[in-house]
Amino acid sequence: MKKLFFFLFLVFFIIIFNAMPSWAELDMVQLAQTHSDDEFFTVALGDDYAFWSHYSKGIYVWDTSNPINAGQKISGDDKVTVLSASGRRLAWIDDSDDIQVWDGTSIHEKEDDVVDTISLYGDNIAFVEEDTENFLHKDTEIFLRIPGDKIQISDNDYDDKQPSLFGQSVAWVGAHDGDNFDLFYWDGKNEYKLTDSDGDDLNPSLDNGAIAWTEDDGDDFEILYWSGGANIQITDDDADDISPVLRSGRIVWIKKDGSCSDIYMWDGSQTKRLTDRCYDNINSLDFNGHALLWAAREGSERGVYYAKLPETSRKFTGWWYDPNEPGTGVATEIKEDKIFLTWFTYNEAGKSTWYSAGGFMSSRSGFTGSLYKWTGWPWGSAYSPPVPEIVGTIVVVLNEFPSESITFTATIGSTVITKTFKPFMEDFAPGPEDSRHLTGWWYDPSYDGMGFFIDARGGRMAMVWYNYRDDGSARWWTSDGIFPNGSSTYSDEFDGWQGGQCPGCPYKPPKLNAGEGGAVTITFSDAFHATASMGTTTLHLERFDF
Repeated sequence: MKKLFFFLFLVFFIIIFNAMPSWAELDMVQLAQTHSDDEFFTVALGDDYAFWSHYSKGIYVWDTSNPINAGQKISGDDKVTVLSASGRRLAWIDDSDDIQVWDGTSIHEKEDDVVDTISLYGDNIAFVEEDTENFLHKDTEIFLRIPGDKIQISDNDYDDKQPSLFGQSVAWVGAHDGDNFDLFYWDGKNEYKLTDSDGDDLNPSLDNGAIAWTEDDGDDFEILYWSGGANIQITDDDADDISPVLRSGRIVWIKKDGSCSDIYMWDGSQTKRLTDRCYDNINSLDFNGHALLWAAREGSERGVYYAKLPETSRKFTGWWYDPNEPGTGVATEIKEDKIFLTWFTYNEAGKSTWYSAGGFMSSRSGFTGSLYKWTGWPWGSAYSPPVPEIVGTIVVVLNEFPSESITFTATIGSTVITKTFKPFMEDFAPGPEDSRHLTGWWYDPSYDGMGFFIDARGGRMAMVWYNYRDDGSARWWTSDGIFPNGSSTYSDEFDGWQGGQCPGCPYKPPKLNAGEGGAVTITFSDAFHATASMGTTTLHLERFDF
């Protein structure tokens, strides 16, 4: 295989940061309000359109990309309590129990005599109908309407309800045991029963093969998550955690703690409180991956609220390099208001080495911090914690216009290195990021100070493993190869590099030591867990929570 990945590298070590505080109150916009006890709102959020039904007045839409444009009425249907949005389309159940769909310009009836809830994805709709074939025992079943066809997903003698749709895959809950509801999943070909708990499993949210839901543990409701492996419990408290919405590996939900209701989020590693209003009630919530829409009551006021998450886009998580001077660059991962990055380079003897930095961002587009050098244990010997040394400072500026780039300035002693880097994967593997958002830092907690930076997009993976030489100095090895979207396994070998540019030295390209690090196989069990096998050693990887 032709090795292209010498442009970038990895380093990775656990710096112990203070726990992230709760987010400040979201910068939210109120879209509608009423003071009537007889009126309330239900919400649904598409890609750029926010929808809400005003129970006695109709259905409204607001183009979130045009904040000057106030909500526009698209239907006079009243008494609407079920909405589902996808992109710029909206589906709802009217007061005649029929499904109506607004496609951006006009309304069309898609199904009649439905019950429970619906889920819209593109032109497809999942819904619930009553099965009346057995007059003495009626139950409800899950159906899928796609253009030109109607597919019955479930067919049994118990009630199925609350479908959640992604593409043509459906998650739902069914009263399989007669006295409580369990979680089911149909992947387009086969049906799977995912839970068998003593309490009800409810409100599934399906996104790209992963599911979030709420489960009654006997005392209250908790949030759970499944992504092809074992079920993961996200919450464990004395409050009711309900109405989860899963998008792009993150879950938002409503926490009802006594008389207070607020919104929380799990980002794949940490749980954060997004609102701190102690609402009397939040009766409807939706999430599209980067913004929230909810309906809540505070005292006598009922309102609809919209807010974007206060975070830097994922477009600044990845590999960055100067195409005119390949062989050096930075790897960055940004989570809300924190960053962890590494700079790969070479020492004066031409050996690969790396520096790291991380902490809270100084602004939405900037970071200033100490630059660390590391000395660790030789790979293959008994583990001992690596030793950090502050050798300088680093300033990073995230540039969004006219195109994404990172301006990087490192100061080591009297040497100052300033470069502007562009996204490496745009040249190496152009295309969308793997839908599981695998890009970022991975490590085995048993080996703090050794790990991987992975960038998976465009049907390829570029990966670096850092460890330490026999003399304790830091080194890095790279690997790159084919990795189609959704793949579970990557196999190749690690290559070494030498003779590259040291900090402040004239540029010279590094030389390849093919296969120096040996073979590697990475197997992903879900978006947050994997195993890495190198020779006779297997590491149990998870996302780095910095």
